[in-house]
Amino acid sequence: MIKFAYIKNDTLFFVLNHPGAKQEFDNNIQSIKSALKFHNPEECKENSILDIKAFVTHTPDKPKEEYIIQTQHYKERANGNFSIAIKDEKLRELVQSIQKIIKDNHDT
Repeated sequence: MIKFAYIKNDTLFFVLNHPGAKQEFDNNIQSIKSALKFHNPEECKENSILDIKAFVTHTPDKPKEEYIIQTQHYKERANGNFSIAIKDEKLRELVQSIQKIIKDNHDT
């Protein structure tokens, strides 16, 4: 029910498409604020979010072909440095292969 979100004047705005969604969102807004104070994601370090607001829009959706697709890419935070204390040989090999993929992708 969230159409999109944006940051303006240190306020994070959520645009919703239904009044019921706004009511539910308003009930959870304090939880979101406290979570952001506890841990601000690395991608949002340049933006200080002091308040969170939501509103309902009644504008009709654009046809899908009119949307401009923007892909955001984030730097991988995992580096693959973790110990594997698994006794099951098959499971340990699987986790080691995942660890290798993480390490290979961390350098790129």
